[in-house]
Amino acid sequence: MKKLMIAAAACAAFAAFADEPKADDSQAQANQPAEAEKEDGAPLFWGFGSSGIYSGYQLYGSLLNSEPTWQTYAEGNLNLPWDIGSVGVGLWFNSDLTDKRNGQYGKWFNEFDPNIHFDHTFWFDDDKVWGLAYRTEVVWYYYPHHRGHHPETQWARGRRGHFQSSVSTFTTMDWNHYFELKNPYVTPYFKWVHEYHENKANLFLGGLKKTIGITDDITITPTFELVYRSHRYNWCFPTAGWSELNGSGMATSRLGFDLNWQLAAHFGLFAKVYWCHTIDHDLRHACETGYGNDYGQYKDFAWGGVGVTWNF
Repeated sequence: MKKLMIAAAACAAFAAFADEPKADDSQAQANQPAEAEKEDGAPLFWGFGSSGIYSGYQLYGSLLNSEPTWQTYAEGNLNLPWDIGSVGVGLWFNSDLTDKRNGQYGKWFNEFDPNIHFDHTFWFDDDKVWGLAYRTEVVWYYYPHHRGHHPETQWARGRRGHFQSSVSTFTTMDWNHYFELKNPYVTPYFKWVHEYHENKANLFLGGLKKTIGITDDITITPTFELVYRSHRYNWCFPTAGWSELNGSGMATSRLGFDLNWQLAAHFGLFAKVYWCHTIDHDLRHACETGYGNDYGQYKDFAWGGVGVTWNF
């Protein structure tokens, strides 16, 4: 079982790329990569981050924890010579603010998701108005207080419990590819998530977004997104016996808004709200029959958060 990095909202300078977990937030999500290249004359090193309180742990339109969480993401980057792009490292972490999942994952600082990444934008014009941004990254997932999870053994005992192995887990690696068509109008984007360690699963998401300037310092970004999963990616919908759901399909959708307020050159505030809808019939049924000890098991739900952003 795994969680995905969910990047929280990026600062206004990077609002065009604001996701878990992830992403998805929660990879956020959080959920989307930062701007692939800095403008000419930018410093050699640069980065950004955000920290906020969210109504739950949301990942690609699925609710992993229906109660409040604190999530933080930060990354640093190095611009490469000859306009090759940039390389960097990032870290996302989660703390549950209630005891709902404490029995299995612990509570404070119960997940750390480091990543390494490369960004490049292929510009189609000299003015850098039209271009294709690309980001590739490898993400690891670390649960320092994980007690182990052996569903077959638990269900054989006739009840849902936790196998108290008290072993930290450093598991489940993703290799992600993100594409975004930069233009002055509506921005389409696409992401391929390949989980290659535990389930050999694939997830594809695509959407449209548009960053609109309200004032010089305030922007709002409406986003619509669809998520498609292979059948091996349905781990977050436990059914009786935790049997794997069969079939692939369009899993979920998200519709919402990100609001960013740049208070100073390197500091800002954000707020976001999304409506998440489970599309696939089997997944909706799994939500109804799942026990929900570890997960929210909501077919449709509103999700959001508020927090601070920074950049350097």
